Amino acid sequence: MDVIATAGHVDHGKSALVRALTGMEPDRWAEERRRGLTIDLGFAWTSHAGDIVGFVDVPGHERFLRNMLAGCGAIDGALLVVSAREGWKEQSEEHVQILDRLGVRTGVVALTHADHGSLATGAFLRALERAAAPRAADPSRDVVALSA
Repeated sequence: MDVIATAGHVDHGKSALVRALTGMEPDRWAEERRRGLTIDLGFAWTSHAGDIVGFVDVPGHERFLRNMLAGCGAIDGALLVVSAREGWKEQSEEHVQILDRLGVRTGVVALTHADHGSLATGAFLRALERAAAPRAADPSRDVVALSA
């Protein structure tokens, strides 16, 4: 089983994307659903081509950074989520730096809220450029782009 962790700024749609990909609700606590904010690690999975793919949905808010670190400790890849509405934010940058320091070498940049027209293309390109920046220092790193 491959395990993929989400990463990115608060309210950029990490949980919604995991929900769309798996059909499972990653926010486990009533308080998370009430506030619309991931506080603790969430878990979901799906099968693809006969293999199980697990997702760890991590909090994006800076107050829950320790929980984010706990969720990314032993993963196979990252799903960096960036909103076209807001573009690259502080936690986007911080999460990429953490993933880099943890040695995560595979990632996908997912642009959410892509229906925001002209903002989407620019935000996506900036996010891809920022996420791929560490690749220059490490050519073994894979970064794949997708617009969701």
